[in-house]
Amino acid sequence: MPIFFKNMDIVVPGDLVAEGNYKIIEGAYRIGQKIYSRFVGVIYIRNGAIKIVPLEGNYYIPKIGDHVIGKIVDYNPVSWQVDIRAPYLAKLDASDFLGRPLDPIKEDITRYLNVGDLIYAKIASAERGAIPSLVARGSNLGKISGGKIVEISPQKVPRVVGRNQSMIKLLQELTKANIKVGNNGLIWIKAKNKQIENILVRAIKKIEKESHIPKLTDRIREFIRRELEKVKGGE
Repeated sequence: MPIFFKNMDIVVPGDLVAEGNYKIIEGAYRIGQKIYSRFVGVIYIRNGAIKIVPLEGNYYIPKIGDHVIGKIVDYNPVSWQVDIRAPYLAKLDASDFLGRPLDPIKEDITRYLNVGDLIYAKIASAERGAIPSLVARGSNLGKISGGKIVEISPQKVPRVVGRNQSMIKLLQELTKANIKVGNNGLIWIKAKNKQIENILVRAIKKIEKESHIPKLTDRIREFIRRELEKVKGGE
């Protein structure tokens, strides 16, 4: 019964960790005789049993259809590599950004996106063991600039969005800000001034911290209104 990692190795989602009749304690799943890791974690192997303990942190596991905010970290003549806070980099082909093929002989890819640029994109493919691919063309997608990036745990993104987008709509209505939410825990905000952006940053961090407390929407509404009154009073 082969096992492909040593005790206390780090594994990532989709890693083939073993084959055979090992008992799964937690953190893995079986397809036939093959056992795969569910998430980023430390593998423990003992007495014919496998246990994967998740690492603390803010890793994002890509899923098809998710929206993400990513940073360009490298490129080749026809595509970019993008950091999306996953255990591995994603790929954005030039055609999935420009909406047409790019001729690398005639065009320099960095004319469109360069290292350090931020994009709002959608996960187009996320097969186990393969590099995730992105698309960044279409409504509301593409390069983003200005504003601020707020970083939260990807697990808290649904609370920031709210049921039927109730929370994110509240933030937008009260501050009149432009907000793009990435499922990878990065949120882009752009308001008419830095003071309002700072209020939004604090509000989003408050949502992340207090997501388990009842009547969160009411408390966030009052928090933003109170802070906006302070800004108005200081003008």
